[in-house]
Amino acid sequence: MSPVPPRRIVLALVAGVLLVGVAIGVPLGWTWWQARQAQSALEQAVTALQDDDLDAAEAHVEDARTHADRAVATRHGVMGAAWRHLPVLAAADDDVRRLADALDDLTSVAETGLVVLPQLSGDEGSLVTDGRVDLRALREVLAGFDEVRDRVADAQGELAAVDAGAPLLGGRIADLRDDGLAGLDPVQRGLDSLAPLADVLPDVLGADRERNYLVAILNPAEQLYSGGTPLTFTPMSVRGGRIEMGAPQDTATHGRAFVPRYWPKVDGNPFHRGRLRIGTATFAPDWTVSGEEALRAWRSLRGKQMDGLVAIDVMALRDLVALTGPLEVPYYGTITAENFVPTLIGSYDSIPDYRVRHQVNQALVPIFRDRLFATGQFVEKIRALSDNAAGRHFAVYLRDPDAQAAFSRLGLTGELSGTDHDYLGVFSQNAVPSKTDYWQSRTVTSDVVLAADGSARVTATTRIHNDTTPYPFRGRDPRQGYSTRFATLSLAQFLPRGASDVVARVDDAFFTPHVGDFYGRPFLRRTVPFRPQATHELAVAYDVPGAAARSGDELVYRLDVDPQGLVRPSAINVTVHLPADYEAVDLPDGWVELDEETIGWGGSALISRQSFEVTLALRG
Repeated sequence: MSPVPPRRIVLALVAGVLLVGVAIGVPLGWTWWQARQAQSALEQAVTALQDDDLDAAEAHVEDARTHADRAVATRHGVMGAAWRHLPVLAAADDDVRRLADALDDLTSVAETGLVVLPQLSGDEGSLVTDGRVDLRALREVLAGFDEVRDRVADAQGELAAVDAGAPLLGGRIADLRDDGLAGLDPVQRGLDSLAPLADVLPDVLGADRERNYLVAILNPAEQLYSGGTPLTFTPMSVRGGRIEMGAPQDTATHGRAFVPRYWPKVDGNPFHRGRLRIGTATFAPDWTVSGEEALRAWRSLRGKQMDGLVAIDVMALRDLVALTGPLEVPYYGTITAENFVPTLIGSYDSIPDYRVRHQVNQALVPIFRDRLFATGQFVEKIRALSDNAAGRHFAVYLRDPDAQAAFSRLGLTGELSGTDHDYLGVFSQNAVPSKTDYWQSRTVTSDVVLAADGSARVTATTRIHNDTTPYPFRGRDPRQGYSTRFATLSLAQFLPRGASDVVARVDDAFFTPHVGDFYGRPFLRRTVPFRPQATHELAVAYDVPGAAARSGDELVYRLDVDPQGLVRPSAINVTVHLPADYEAVDLPDGWVELDEETIGWGGSALISRQSFEVTLALRG
């Protein structure tokens, strides 16, 4: 027998390697390709939903289901069984099965979402119709939410169990696992935030008994620390999902309701002293305090216990009008989103008659009910209100602690940040009644000198320009009321917890500040008169004991910023001077390196609460 030529031996070995490669690569490549196609289809579905194209989204999800089913069939069918007997693939069998099952779960999440979404979104959404929430439909939506939570939890469990230890394939499998977990983390956080709301929402909407709420329409042209001064208070009842609005009371025509009166103050509220008007019950910048004060004031006036308060200002109402279309307002005619704010709170000079102002105020009340609870676009409306809550133009306060906690987790309750680190919260309040906050132009700057032990010396400067138009009438400006261009503002700076060595000035005049306490957060305030077109600044310097937290050789600087719901959002600039030998290694979005020792963040409009973490490390 003649010897086999070496060339044939080499060819046979190469052929054997190729066959093994095909045995490994074909099923792996097939499963990987199907998974990628499903992932791409789901991403396209998300894009379609963002473009309000529900039909395209449904087509993409159907495509994702086809590919996900093929991937699952590959892993659980004949080919999958063969994997367990092939070199290399056997070690990866459990991992690839888990990846396929996680993909199946996520596709099911998309399918459930598309079943629920038509009830919530678009012009034909059926969850809310003409002032009534369909509680049966709501329960179906909540059941879908529970299914989504379960499927996401299953997908996370499958991905977390992926070992990625198989030779040759482990690295690729680990990448797929890590990408999946990273994508699911924000989804899970969002579901965790929504879960408590799902538990309480039926009761909030009167499923078990009638619920009574007070709706306050706020005017940001006349600021309190909490936001605009209430134009009207209107009782709202909800029973079995049916929403009914009572008779509104406004400052123009209900004098008895707005005279100073007594009611039991909220414990610890430093802004409640003696008798107050119900219209000024909301001095405190935190709506968990101001909301309770307003409800107590209402009971003193009407003798009725309420379950909660909804505060919404003219800026937020404008955004509802932008979604739902123009409206007719007495005296003004057709009002659109574009002219809503300047017409209704920027043109008091043209309506000196209080009876006309009463008609205008009355016209604002139905916008909340008739536009928010009209048929369709419910998700879009809630998203608009959520954005306004972030800018402190909208807030909900509920006396039921579970319901309040659920709404708080969604950022809808108007609370101040509870951070123990660096903090910026600047608020102004009309000390003499006027509407000049319509023109207020504000810039807040913070200069932070950070030390290696995590402490900091901060100088915060608030510059306000009373950017009014000229006084429009003959004679002298009355310096108060609807038409004045003079402003007298109580400027309040809320400080980081534990702040000390506080130094303050208005313009070039230093003063000894009285540092008060607002539920553990120190604050100071100063009343400053403004002539038309005048500019003044309040500067406050203070030590912060824990602006940054140390972790080994690293420092993590943390800053929270609360806005005020102004007509013109405040500009803001923050500069942080780093400790010697430190550099920023993880700058959040929007932050920039100004030089080797300085970083900064800012913008022309602070429209929502901000929360930052900046990691610093020793150079080299």
